[in-house]
Amino acid sequence: MTCFYYNNCNHKDCEQDFCQKKFKLDFLYEKSLLSDHQRKRIELKLDSDKSDLEVFKFLSHIEQNIERFVNEGRNLFIHSPNCGNGKTSWSVRLMQAYFNQIWHKTPMQCRALFISVPRFLLAIKENITNKSEYLEKVIQSVRVADLVIWDDIAAKTGTEYEINNLLSLIDSRLSLGKSNIFTSNLNGAEISRALGDRLASRICNMSVDVPFVGADKRVFADFSSNQ
Repeated sequence: MTCFYYNNCNHKDCEQDFCQKKFKLDFLYEKSLLSDHQRKRIELKLDSDKSDLEVFKFLSHIEQNIERFVNEGRNLFIHSPNCGNGKTSWSVRLMQAYFNQIWHKTPMQCRALFISVPRFLLAIKENITNKSEYLEKVIQSVRVADLVIWDDIAAKTGTEYEINNLLSLIDSRLSLGKSNIFTSNLNGAEISRALGDRLASRICNMSVDVPFVGADKRVFADFSSNQ
């Protein structure tokens, strides 16, 4: 029997009509707004020069202790000028680790949320004329989720109205001591120029700075798949 969660399971319920772990994890992933593709575990590899070795070690430690990290309301700012070198993959991997640690004791509610910031800002704009189902789901869950991934922040600048909405949600989570992971292709100074000092201050000054320097691994993956 093939199961999405096969590699992270003891298989004892594989022959049963109902698997509680699969049921709980399906629910958590559905509420997280991760796509089916994003839910798959990705093998993360260092470049040959091991340029991001210390970052990988640091994030691996957090992965092993992710429940404590989230319970303490800690935050990460994962950034790099290079695309495709593991920022989003690592943030999703941390969410997956959190789900694997809490699934057996979680109530049926949103525990972690993945927000594509460009999509979120676009949804705010579209919601003015047509109700956005995606925006509604985000608003319902963003303040109660234990962990929120704010992916690709500052990739789209947005209007003052859109940025103020983003600031309000991030500020409310930080005020509540909720855990966040921010990913971006910009550093703190560049985010300040793109989104303003208030939002940049909350992202950078209240998060552990995690800079990646490795190359775009998606280029090599796409090239290899065509050989």
